[in-house]
Amino acid sequence: MMDRAIVASTIESRFRKKVQNSEKIKSAYLLVHSDKLNIHLNVAEGKTGSMDAHPNQPLHLASVGKLFTATITGILRDKGELDFEDKISKYLDRELMGQLHVYKERDYSDEIKISHLLKQTSGLNDVFYKLYEKLLKEPQVISPLKAVCWGKENLKPFAEPGKKHFYTDTNYYLMGLIFDS
Repeated sequence: MMDRAIVASTIESRFRKKVQNSEKIKSAYLLVHSDKLNIHLNVAEGKTGSMDAHPNQPLHLASVGKLFTATITGILRDKGELDFEDKISKYLDRELMGQLHVYKERDYSDEIKISHLLKQTSGLNDVFYKLYEKLLKEPQVISPLKAVCWGKENLKPFAEPGKKHFYTDTNYYLMGLIFDS
């Protein structure tokens, strides 16, 4: 059997070299954990802008998180804890819901359903890239609630709920807030 320390060192060394020698990879993160094999390796290499990659730095999982969220939503539906046709206002507080979705001078906030969030048809704009640009200039950790509030104040919806498909992280931030409620 191979020595775990040698295996971990080899994996880490190859990972770092791959990132350092790539023109396409700017930063990368690797987490290998097994209780059964008593292995834990948490490595980061490269830079994000001028900031060195750090293994404990927050990581945005992007679309993988949407799969988890949709799965949890289906489980909660099967348990009878929510329904796809429920209005999100049933779960989210009035302050957040207030003028969340004003499109062409009409407030559609109370018409957004869980199904709209899951199918990316809420009509809400995407906060991720615009907020990401802001956070690169002014680094800080921001919660999904603050991200949605920022979008509500700084971005306009693009359609009525249920009318157009638009891929947006905002919908799934809202689903996460529903889970928290």
